Amino acid sequence: MSATAERILELLQDPEGLEALYRQEPEAFSEGLAAASAANPDSVALRTWRARLEYKKPAHGAAGPGRLVPAIAIALGFGALLRVPALWLGDEWFYPRFLPSVVMLALAAYFWMGRRDRRLLIIGLTLAVVAAAYVSLLPGDPISTDSVVMAVIHMPLVIWAFLGIVFTGDSWRDADARVRFVRYNGELVVLGSVVALGFGVFSGLTVSLFEMVSEGAAEWYFTNIGVFGVTAVPIAGTYLYEAVFNRRTGIPAVLAKVFAPLFLVMSVIYLSVAFVEGENPFTDRDFLITFNGLLLVVLLIAIFSMIERSESSDTGFMDYINLALVGVTLLINVVALSAILFRLASYGFTPNRVTVLGANLVIMGHLAWLGWTYVGFVRQRVELGVMRRVVGSYLPMYVAWAAVVVFVLPLVFGFA
Repeated sequence: MSATAERILELLQDPEGLEALYRQEPEAFSEGLAAASAANPDSVALRTWRARLEYKKPAHGAAGPGRLVPAIAIALGFGALLRVPALWLGDEWFYPRFLPSVVMLALAAYFWMGRRDRRLLIIGLTLAVVAAAYVSLLPGDPISTDSVVMAVIHMPLVIWAFLGIVFTGDSWRDADARVRFVRYNGELVVLGSVVALGFGVFSGLTVSLFEMVSEGAAEWYFTNIGVFGVTAVPIAGTYLYEAVFNRRTGIPAVLAKVFAPLFLVMSVIYLSVAFVEGENPFTDRDFLITFNGLLLVVLLIAIFSMIERSESSDTGFMDYINLALVGVTLLINVVALSAILFRLASYGFTPNRVTVLGANLVIMGHLAWLGWTYVGFVRQRVELGVMRRVVGSYLPMYVAWAAVVVFVLPLVFGFA
């Protein structure tokens, strides 16, 4: 019997010790487990470990290879839905209005294939028709007025809400299910970036080869094939998320631990240098835009740091980093909100200012709730699950404001 098998037998009454041994030497642990099980076949702990390590997913499960063909069909179908109308309507008119929303609907169709819920199908088709009719009727060719630009930018967020409903199914009202949807978005960013990198390398080689034999190959390729890549990349990333990684890669958790401290340091240094150098978001519009961009990025990092936090670890260094990141984000939000209110009082109301004002108010409410809950968690008065549910419970507020920007703001400003 190997030393690892003997060590496994010694730790049968120590679950934490078994887990630590497995993490130190996974392969040796798996080999020693068989010998330990032969020596003690009645051990429930050993049988549990064997079930854990030897479990095989069904070959044609909901997320298995059986989803590959539908995934390819969805990517091709929605890619054609993007490219074919643009041939008649024009790229400059069609793509800004429809491209992001069609990608969201493609992802919703992928998850719907696993449910085949008639209600979701009817809701999705109705939403797609209403959204398509609405953005088609918005004036501008190309889009030039601020209220219409804001409506077109925020329409994908409304479709994103429907994607979340399809993803979560009947549990869409559950805050924990919404957190899983947020986590999926983080996983998709990582896996989609990997797929996009591969597609970019493939496209570069293909264009280089065909440019040798035909001038204009690059323009034709990116105009036609590239559009299909726009829908194929997120679908491929989602397929990897489900079929290969079984809905959890663990990569966002690692990235959150790495980038949360980096963004905290970067934000503090940037704010200090910017104000020392005399940058003023109250009078400098470009600086205010940069300020709000920083706010969104740091907010997303803070949220992912919270939802990817390990449940087993005690309060420690990363929790204080996350709490400080929330505090810095709240500070950025207060400054940005003050600057927006100053510009409204000085220069009047415009669609852009109203949109940013509403977004900042929504974000401030979320940050205040997150910060208050995180303080309670650090002081061991609030459980981790409660803190995570704060993330999921607030998501409808973002969607509600997006819907206001899409359907109400253009009417209020007369599509100006």
